[in-house]
Amino acid sequence: MAKRNSKPGGVTVDPAALVRWIKKAKRGDLGAYQKIYDLFARKVLNFIYRMVNSADEAEDLTQETFIAVYQKLESLKDNSKFEPWLFRIARNFVYQKYRTRAPATVSVDALDDDGQPATQLIDARKNPDEAFQAQELENVVQDVINSLPEKYREVFVLSAIRRLSYLEIAEIVGRSLPSVKTDIHRARLEVRKLVKDYLKV
Repeated sequence: MAKRNSKPGGVTVDPAALVRWIKKAKRGDLGAYQKIYDLFARKVLNFIYRMVNSADEAEDLTQETFIAVYQKLESLKDNSKFEPWLFRIARNFVYQKYRTRAPATVSVDALDDDGQPATQLIDARKNPDEAFQAQELENVVQDVINSLPEKYREVFVLSAIRRLSYLEIAEIVGRSLPSVKTDIHRARLEVRKLVKDYLKV
């Protein structure tokens, strides 16, 4: 797992420390498991919320995900690949529960890891008119994400919002690396195309 820089105000953890926590959690150390939960719970909750568009159901599925993680942790062979393994479990819970439902839409109120709107584009230094235009653009972008086919929306969220690598996304969704790269590329093209008129000067 490559070391990532967190967003301002976010949590940064040394990948080596995460691996140590996982090893301890596998031996039944609840304190180590709590650290893992604290690090990833918001990320998983936000991802699930973007898929199901229900805060209550997202919270329930997040709890189910981490219960499964605790129960199955010993089955994780490569501790450095914990994050894609975790998101794969979360994704499976979403699809198990909602496989018979129509694709969900996503609310602009979805929060990121710092408790801010995940697609927040507004700069506090903007004047009121600029802030209004930025908010309008944010709404347009969110509507575009809503309109993506579920296959594209899923990988787009994991790539653009969660900032996971192509390889990690491929592991999560269970598809080949070339397929994931193609879908992310197509999703980005679709997003650009749909916001093109708004962005014209």
